[in-house]
Amino acid sequence: MYITGTNVGFIRLGVIATVIGLVVSSKNSINLTHFLLDNYPEYPIRPVMNESTPIVVYHRMTPIQLIDMVSLICFALWHNQTWTDEYLTWDPDDFGGIKEIQIHISKIWQPDVVLFSSTGELFNRHFDTDAIVSYDGKVVSLQFSVVQSTCSIDATFFPFDEQNCQMKFASWSYHGGYIDIIPSNKSNIDRFISNGEWTIEKMEVKRNVAHYVCCDEPFPDVTYTLHFKRRSNFYVINIILPSFLASIMMCVGFYLPSDSGERITLCVTSILSQIVFLTIVSAYMPPTADIIPHIQMYLFCLISMGVASAFLISSSLNMHFRNPGCRKVPVGLKIFAFNFLSRIGCTRPRVSPKQGERQSSAYSNHVEVADNGNINNHKMVYEPTVESMSLPSTQNTNANKNDREEQHRRVCEWREVARILDRAYLSIYLFALIVMTAVFIFYLPVMAMDSHSKEDTY
Repeated sequence: MYITGTNVGFIRLGVIATVIGLVVSSKNSINLTHFLLDNYPEYPIRPVMNESTPIVVYHRMTPIQLIDMVSLICFALWHNQTWTDEYLTWDPDDFGGIKEIQIHISKIWQPDVVLFSSTGELFNRHFDTDAIVSYDGKVVSLQFSVVQSTCSIDATFFPFDEQNCQMKFASWSYHGGYIDIIPSNKSNIDRFISNGEWTIEKMEVKRNVAHYVCCDEPFPDVTYTLHFKRRSNFYVINIILPSFLASIMMCVGFYLPSDSGERITLCVTSILSQIVFLTIVSAYMPPTADIIPHIQMYLFCLISMGVASAFLISSSLNMHFRNPGCRKVPVGLKIFAFNFLSRIGCTRPRVSPKQGERQSSAYSNHVEVADNGNINNHKMVYEPTVESMSLPSTQNTNANKNDREEQHRRVCEWREVARILDRAYLSIYLFALIVMTAVFIFYLPVMAMDSHSKEDTY
């Protein structure tokens, strides 16, 4: 493509016209700015010609991202305030057709609308932004801020909880006769960026009129109610399931043989792990004495079951390691263990009850019998023989043997009672653990949804 001299001339004329237009436009903007600010009141008073005329402020809040929410809520948002300034009007024809201009917010009046529940250290009324001013006096202030506010955190159903935080915006010093704040119908949550822990379900906007002790005039405000829902997957995977698996290790302690010597160690380790999980959970919740979260009750139950297991294992070990000179197993305990606990533990007794008593004779008396078959009462004949001379030692041997067998039987009965007790408590503990965990994971979210539905209804 070739550029001729004529085309070059047209291009130059276009560039010159554009530059001249920009210079003229910039000059018009400068003149308009001087015209507006030179005639603007020096002191920050309400920009109305008639003092009895209230300024209507349309307020809009757009939440952007939740930063933190433990005992306080901290999040980023956009403020949008629109009002009419009667001192900022002009005729567009006098300034090159300019209908809109940007002026720094500190140069003009701005309504002192603040967040009443703010806990920030600074009271910021003006932000370093420019306001959009129209020729008819309409002022639009778009401001970005990071606010920190109070929020009543209800951690009863943690980590399946939902939180409702209210943000109240109103004028700090002007009552309704001077500033009337009205919520904008353009408030939305479309630009909210979900973080890894919270999602925003909805935002309700409501205008209220309050009366305070200091003044008789009404004070209108705009209250935004943000409904947040916690994402529970992180806590289920990193806290609830590991605590459940640590409690399962307690079952291994009941299944281990008593001679292993590691049952108490395993039990104590499981209890300490539950205490660690309880400490981690407490770090994610605000300190309060009004409620006890269900997850803390769940961990308390696991710790209590672990402590009870430690006492039961100690009792079982005491039964298992009885010395040979121990007393017999009480009949009531034997019946309770062999007939009732064995069914709960799905096992059968391995020791049979003693059948009869062994009887032995130490001596044999030779009785002299007459030819007529009558016993001679006047004489008992004892004829010592080799066999009779060895009877005392044989009797002692048999007695010692019987004693050893009796002692062994007693020890075996105590060990069998301890084994049945372990199996029974293993079944009870496993059943209670599964039921509690299932209720916590599956039924607690349903309870939380019902509770929040009732709150929304009221």
